[in-house]
Amino acid sequence: MHALAIIGVVVLCLAMIMSLGLNVFGLPGNWIILALAIVAGAFEGFHKISLNVILILLALALFAELLEFLIGYVGARLKGAGRWASLAALIGGIAGAFMLGGTIPVIGALAGVFAGAFLGAFIVEMVAHGKLSLAYKSGVAAMFGRVGAILSKMAVGAAMIVVAIYRLV
Repeated sequence: MHALAIIGVVVLCLAMIMSLGLNVFGLPGNWIILALAIVAGAFEGFHKISLNVILILLALALFAELLEFLIGYVGARLKGAGRWASLAALIGGIAGAFMLGGTIPVIGALAGVFAGAFLGAFIVEMVAHGKLSLAYKSGVAAMFGRVGAILSKMAVGAAMIVVAIYRLV
């Protein structure tokens, strides 16, 4: 590999890792990883990152979205959160990440995601049923569901990075 190619792979790897972190904020980090892989494939003539590799990365990105939904939404529902509470947890998590993300760069966003998911489900369940114990249980389930959803999506994103970089080197 030439020095310029090595620099390109390092920059690509760093950009993909930064994109992976966007998943924490509810942003499409895995889709950006896919786009970066397509751009890298175009630069090298689609010999190493071929259509098959792009389709594998696309399948992984779709799988990550499915996992995020199943773990976050269905996981909270199985623990007692209602349909609207589960949806409120998703919206609350995204809103919380943006609201607290500016306070302390990464930690604030993480705290915001979890607090927002908890509060979203908690408030909706309190309004709907008026039972503190049910609202608390739903909030905790939604918060842990969000944690699992983010971790699973990031794990798949990390696998996407490994596939793309492995094909390039």
